[in-house]
Amino acid sequence: MIGVARFLQQRQDFEDATARSYQREIAARTRLAQGVHPAAARTAILSQQRSRQVLRDEISSQTRDTALLVGAGLIAGLTGAALLFTGLISSMRRPLEDLVDASGRLAGGDLDVRVKVGGLSETATLGSAFNEMAEELQRRAGERDQLERMKDEFVLTASHELRSPLTSVQGFAELLLLQREKLDPEQAETVEVILDNTRHLVRLLNDLLDLARSDAGRLTIKTAASEPATLVEDAVRTMRGQFEARGQRLGLEIEPGMPTIEADRDRIRQVLVNLLTNANDYCPEGAGIEVKARRVDADIEMVVSDDGPGIPEEQLAHIFERFSRGDAGETQRVGGTGLGLAISKSLVELHGGAIEAESTRGEGSTFRVRLPASASPATPASHPTATEAS
Repeated sequence: MIGVARFLQQRQDFEDATARSYQREIAARTRLAQGVHPAAARTAILSQQRSRQVLRDEISSQTRDTALLVGAGLIAGLTGAALLFTGLISSMRRPLEDLVDASGRLAGGDLDVRVKVGGLSETATLGSAFNEMAEELQRRAGERDQLERMKDEFVLTASHELRSPLTSVQGFAELLLLQREKLDPEQAETVEVILDNTRHLVRLLNDLLDLARSDAGRLTIKTAASEPATLVEDAVRTMRGQFEARGQRLGLEIEPGMPTIEADRDRIRQVLVNLLTNANDYCPEGAGIEVKARRVDADIEMVVSDDGPGIPEEQLAHIFERFSRGDAGETQRVGGTGLGLAISKSLVELHGGAIEAESTRGEGSTFRVRLPASASPATPASHPTATEAS
């Protein structure tokens, strides 16, 4: 009887210790899913798993010693008791293991996971608490997604509705400037201010519209076979006057015989013009900017580099994030919206390409756009190998 009582006590202690261990592990996994002290939570999970292994080893050893003390006469009784308590342990351990597994799936982002509530009262309470937590997380995630959709729809609608009247204002301002001789100097200056600010607002609205379309998955491109040289030359031609106005040197180098690319000409031109505009704005007067187009492996690489002030390392890591804006100190002439590079990244990725930036403070910056090349080379054209404007 003493041996049987000792055996029962050992099993009870093992069950209690095992249950407490599983509860601690589930609590740690819950903290991990919520992002609360993740390192400590992982350490606690591993500690509890090792602790249960030690408990299993100890109970096995204790059971063996007790069985020897009781003697051969009680083998049958002890065997029956062992089977009974093994079944009890299994019935308690199974829902706990289900909870542990469900906690891992919840931490991995599966918000639909639920556990079956059952077993001992403590285990059932723990299962109910887990299900309530998962439902709350799922509800909040749904609300967040709905708010994001509403925000995207609002920006799309507002940008579209505002662009039409602003375009009209811009057109009337341009029409007034065509009749400058009928205006006195003060009136002409006022119209120029109106036109400059209207153009800035139109650019801002276009950027916001593109960004909202990208977030909503509506930013689309219409691709066609295009010569990289022509795309680069068009962008350089558009910006040449602005570089000349600031006395900046603009170099162009195009590798002959490059294959075509499947691209939306207007969108790739938008990307290149944005990169050239940044170089023009952030570089001082007299700076040098170089544009290159060449084949690199199976891609076409378009490069815009400058010898300007460069980008601080802490800003370079976030340069393609929305509303991120570089700081070029006294050389910075305009504030910008901080959306151009974020939109450029979305457009390049829609083409199956990649864009990256590298910079050294005080030595300049380089932006590289890579787009997949077509299988066949482009028809040879009389593109200049290198040109320069100053």
